[in-house]
Amino acid sequence: MIEKVIKAMADMNYEALSSCFTEDCEFIDYCPSQHGNSDSYLYGSDCVEMFFRSRWAAGIPVIAEPVIESENRASIFISYGGAYIYARISIEEIGSGGLIKKAIVHPV
Repeated sequence: MIEKVIKAMADMNYEALSSCFTEDCEFIDYCPSQHGNSDSYLYGSDCVEMFFRSRWAAGIPVIAEPVIESENRASIFISYGGAYIYARISIEEIGSGGLIKKAIVHPV
């Protein structure tokens, strides 16, 4: 599943990204605060889709040089309109149908 998430993020495809998550998922991103912005706390696949649809329409965030570390974790460089941050995305919990129930992005 991590490969699908990374591909969707690299392609800025909000529909593909949200399809990786359960309806009652949690997606938490602790990286925006590294640039003085609010961290992201998203609940539900619909919220994931709407959030990334609006963000990617503005061209952010952008990921680069993803490395799959395991079936549930990848390291990435991610930019929110400024310098890139070295980060890791981890699938913390899998829900029904093998979809992601909880994922966290955090600086490394």
